[in-house]
Amino acid sequence: MNLYKKNLSEHPRGVRTDKSKKAVVIGATGATGSQLIKKLLDSDKWGKITTISRRKVIDDVSHNKLNEVIIDSFDDLPSTAESWIGNDIFFNCIGTTRSIAGSAKAFVDIEFGMSLKAAELASNAGIPNASVISAGGANAQSWAVDWLQPLLYIKTIGQKEETLTKHFRFNNVSIFRPGMLIRSYKKGSPLQEFFNSTNLGLPVDLLASSMIRDAESSSLDSENAVPFVYTGNSCIKSLIDL
Repeated sequence: MNLYKKNLSEHPRGVRTDKSKKAVVIGATGATGSQLIKKLLDSDKWGKITTISRRKVIDDVSHNKLNEVIIDSFDDLPSTAESWIGNDIFFNCIGTTRSIAGSAKAFVDIEFGMSLKAAELASNAGIPNASVISAGGANAQSWAVDWLQPLLYIKTIGQKEETLTKHFRFNNVSIFRPGMLIRSYKKGSPLQEFFNSTNLGLPVDLLASSMIRDAESSSLDSENAVPFVYTGNSCIKSLIDL
């Protein structure tokens, strides 16, 4: 039985009327996470944004809505438990590769291990809603070995999804499975027009906008039986037009 809803038409979502929601974000210093933070801070619909990271999200800039919790190591995540209390949604924007992490074990420890600990903190704090960046083809049940990164990646990212759907439960879970992500481009350039027309690449700022739109357009106080899964760049981008 397929528990995931693939198309926007399959899961109409009620429009919220309340404002000043609070969010906690991990992976906020990454390409998508940093865009997410900027957009949340610019929106009147969000009253407080808490980030948990090893360095400042916005260098040399303070914002009255931003609560930055700096830790020395992600082993220190349990010490941030109080910072998770009182939030409406947990955004997991963690994203790395084996080469960046340094080894297969380090990659799994970050993508799955850190996500699992963060999901536990969010669940214990009573945060009802969660949103995670995944990838196309993610499958926790797939076969994988450490030395074959594509297979390890698919399995590990699937396990990251399950931190919100199996290991811990939330009222609402949104899973974003984009295709290739574009981390930098010049707005209005031919390259941007190419990506917009072909959907071969999804700029990270559009992914961030879609994640926020998903949160703002849904009734976050209700409980859904299955997660919402947005698969593919076209599906994710169409959220912005809701």
